[in-house]
Amino acid sequence: MTKRWMFPLLATATLAAAGCSREPEPSPEPTPSMSDTPTATPTPSPEPSPIASPTAIANETVALPPEEKPAPDEQMLDDASATGMTARSARDADRE
Repeated sequence: MTKRWMFPLLATATLAAAGCSREPEPSPEPTPSMSDTPTATPTPSPEPSPIASPTAIANETVALPPEEKPAPDEQMLDDASATGMTARSARDADRE
């Protein structure tokens, strides 16, 4: 073999031998969650006091009066004047 290959082969063999140690792997250290902690005994909670049921709410509002019936063309005239379309609306007060 040449000297050029000698160093990489020697380095690889050394690393392989170092990776295969005869010692067993150390066991992992116990985590705090693995430790046994004493469990507290549950204390009985006091009984809740009875709650008064809500009373029915009386509807004391006054009924609204019935709406007045608008004139037959009132809605059309209101819409026409709001949009600026006054050419189609009748302006005489005699028509109903």
